[in-house]
Formats: sequence, structure tokens, C-alpha cells
Amino acid sequence: MFIGDIRLIIPALYLIIAAIVVLILGVIAARRPNEGLDHWLPTHYLAPALMFPGVIYALWATLKSVTLADRTVDALVGYELVRVPAVALFVTRGGHAQLTVDPFGATFALVAFCGTLIVMLLSVDYFEARQPHKAEYYSLLMLATAAVSLTAVASDLIAIYLSIELLSLASYVLASFVKTDPRSGEAGLKYFLYGAACSAVGLYGISILFGVTGGNTALSAVARGLTPTATETGAVWVGIVFTLVGFGFKLALVPFQFWAPDVYQGAPTPITAFLSVISKAAGLAVMVRFLTTVAMPIAPEKLSWYWILVVLTAASMFFGNLVAIPQRNIKRMLAYSSIAQVGYLMIGVLSALHTFSGEGRLLPRLWNVPNALVRTTGSASERCTWDMQGVIVYLVAYLFMNLGAFAIVAGLGKRMRSDAIDDYAGLMQRAPFLAASLTVFLISLAGVPPTAGFLGKLLIFGGAIKAGQFQHPELVILAVIGVTNSIISAYYYLNVVRIMFFAPSGDRPTFEFSLALNAVVVACLVGTIGLIVVARPVVDFVGAAICSFIN
Repeated sequence: MFIGDIRLIIPALYLIIAAIVVLILGVIAARRPNEGLDHWLPTHYLAPALMFPGVIYALWATLKSVTLADRTVDALVGYELVRVPAVALFVTRGGHAQLTVDPFGATFALVAFCGTLIVMLLSVDYFEARQPHKAEYYSLLMLATAAVSLTAVASDLIAIYLSIELLSLASYVLASFVKTDPRSGEAGLKYFLYGAACSAVGLYGISILFGVTGGNTALSAVARGLTPTATETGAVWVGIVFTLVGFGFKLALVPFQFWAPDVYQGAPTPITAFLSVISKAAGLAVMVRFLTTVAMPIAPEKLSWYWILVVLTAASMFFGNLVAIPQRNIKRMLAYSSIAQVGYLMIGVLSALHTFSGEGRLLPRLWNVPNALVRTTGSASERCTWDMQGVIVYLVAYLFMNLGAFAIVAGLGKRMRSDAIDDYAGLMQRAPFLAASLTVFLISLAGVPPTAGFLGKLLIFGGAIKAGQFQHPELVILAVIGVTNSIISAYYYLNVVRIMFFAPSGDRPTFEFSLALNAVVVACLVGTIGLIVVARPVVDFVGAAICSFIN
């Protein structure tokens, strides 16, 4: 490890320390209620205040990691050991890093930090008057975010598993946090049971890979251990598929999505927002790192897992959108919608795997093809692929549009004590700002221009067509399926808009909303619309991160 490079994971360490501080202050406030500690130092304002420096430091770490072009670490790419721009942390005796802080992982960590800050501000409005255990809530939220940031930079199977488990354990408690609501307890229990089962399967897959590769857990070492002789055995494929089950659970990828609707509906709405975006970022980051490092270098004719992912990607889009149509609960509708959104993201991941090969087909030597990806001139966005850029850009867009939608759902649900779509009737007359804002978020989720969702889908679908137009028609088919499902999704999104604008409000009351909720909605609106305005610098920055990952 280079001297001083530990600073790049300080955001995660800072969050862990901040979580402990918030928890201690919460205990002090509970023990001395008559001294007014919680009055002059309220936890629901202290936690976002502590979170903000973490976001700034995460932004610095991301920018810093992009500038470390002269810092390289050994990484196995295909069957070659090459040097890539990154910072290796906690290197084992075998020379393998447990954490690799590269711009790719740092970008995912930054998304997690920004998303959690928004969730905390949303929680201020949601929990302000009815939740006595705020310190525990915010501490768990910080620990979960730290786990996401560590998962994004983990390059060792054990580090990945432990980070995901930390995220999962915190999420189980957060999902069941409202003790007075039986739906919350049910959500936490279902999440725990499904999570424990998928975690066990994923751990079994890791143990199989550990055995067949000679006792290695570092991703580069596992890839090196998957020799042509080793891949002749069926155990390798069982290990890879079982490991992907654990990652698929965090993404709510079909058929591992059964927990999502019930958990999203029953959990506190800020936690639903957290699970729908930030938890998915962890699963997506580790899925990409695992596929490109371990699974891809294997001979193309043996990539049975690839076709499994192609089928599951298409199934996720169709299942999520078709089942969302008849839903009458908006949280449940958004839950099924999030399953379809994972399908869109997976299109970008699958097409990027082909593009990384450089010839439109899967090669054992992934990125060792001159002029295939990286040009000697042009901006970062011109030197790298649309598909992985599209994945990250769409994830950023999804952060704003989905958190914005859930912020409005949380605010209205708290005041109406209902999440039924029919109760949104006449919302344009009762709360015009929120109705207009929710309309923007929903049409962005559908991918309607000129919103951030349109930009992300354009990059993903365009990248898939570009990568698959010659030898891989399945990518073009996936892109067509993605466009078709975007049209399907517009039906149930616009149905909510129709109810808000044209259905009679009857005697439903008007509402007043807090400053925190309005601030969250405005911030998400700026991100959803503004991402189009600053599309070029954002895509260039993401391109630089992707180039460092694949170059």
C-alpha cells in the first residue's frame, strides 16, 4: 500500500466512527431526558450534519482516484497480468489486494454517500414526530452506507461477502424499524429469511471457487486459478452461478426478487428508497467486478452463466413492468418497477462485457486488443464504451428520480396515512408542486426526453446495439426488449399522472410539507433535469472512471 493511500477509504471509516458517535449521543440523550440534550442536539439534524463531510470527502476521494494515473497495481486481465491505475489496500502475503480503490469503485461509493444524505434528509420529515429511536436508526443507516462503499472497492471474495453481510444485517433491522407497524416487522422478517437463504447459497459458491482455485479468495487469484483444466469440471460453473445468486439478491434480479415487493411496501419509506437505489449500487458494483475479473476470462464456448444472465435480464424487465401494471399501492408499484430497472442496468453490463473483448465476442484476453476501446485522441467519453458509461449514468439518474419519487410518496403517505394510488386523486389541486415534481420523476423513470432517465437509457440501449450488431444479436434483442418495456412502463407511470391531474379530489384535505422534504424534492429535480444540461462533463468523468477500470 502506498503511504497515504489509506486516505481514499477514510469516507467509509469516517461513517463508521460517525455512527458510533451518533449512537453514543443518542444513549446520553435517552438517559438524561430532563436536561434537554435531545432538544439542542437533535439526532435527526446531527446525523445529516455528520453525513455531509463524508459526502465531500467521498467526492474528493473519487476525484483523487481519477488523477492517480501514475499509480498502478497488478491485476489479472484475461490470462495476462497487467498494471492498471488503482490503489491496492490491505495487501495479503500473496500480493493480492483485498480492497482496490479505483475510480470505478470510488464513483459507486460517491453515489452511495450522496443517496444516503438524501435519505437522511427525507427521514427528518418522515420520523420527526413518531420515532423515539432516531440514534439507532441513523447509526444503522451510516453503517449500511459504509458497507456499500467498501463493497464497491472490494477485490477479494471474503471482503465482498463481509461487506455485503454488514449491509444486509443493517438493512434487516432498518426494514423492521417501526415497531408499531406490523407491516414493517413483516418486511424485516421476510427480508431476513430471503437474505439468509441467498447469502448461504452465495457463500457456498465462494467456498467452491476457493476449493477449485487452490485456496484463493482474491478475485485476480481466483481468475488465475481457473485454468482450462479446472474449468472442465462442473464445480466451477456451480461456484460461479451460486456466487451470482448472492449478488442477484441485492439487485432484486429475477428470480431473486420475491422479497422486494413486500419489503418495499412494509418498510419505512426512506428505507425503501435506500434499498431501491443504494443497496442496488453495491450489488451492481460487485457484479461488474466479479464478472469482468473472474467469470469473463473463461473460454467463450463455456459461458453458460452468460446465457443465464441474458434470460434473467429479459425476464426482469418483463416481470417487473407487467406485474406493476395492476398494482394499486404506489410503493408496491415502484418495487416492481425497480425490478425492471435492474434489467435495464444489466443490459449495459452484458453489452459492456462484449465490448471489453474488443471484437464483439467474448475473448479469454479481455482488454488486450489495441484500438478496440481506447483511442489515442478524443475525450474520455470517446475513448470508452457507451454501455458501462450508460450503466453508471443511469444509476446516477436513477438515484435522483427514484429517491425523488419515494420522497414524495413518503411525505404524502405520512400525511394521508395511505399509499394507495387512488388517494393521489386531485393532487395537482391540493399540492401542485409535489404533483408536478412526481410527474417529472415518473416520466424520467419511463425514459421520456429530456430527462436524465432518457440519457441513461440512450447510452445503455445504444451501447447494446453497437456491441451486438455484428456477432451477438442477443444484445440487440435485449435493447429492443428494453425499449418495448420502457413503453410498457409509461402506461402505469402515466396512469398515476392521470389520477393526480384529472381525477376529482373530492373532500380530500390539502397538506403542508416540511422544509426538509421540499429540499429533497428540489435537489432530486435538479439532478433529474440538470443531468441532461451537464451531460457531456458527466459522461466524460464517468468515461475516465471506466477507462481506468478497463485500460
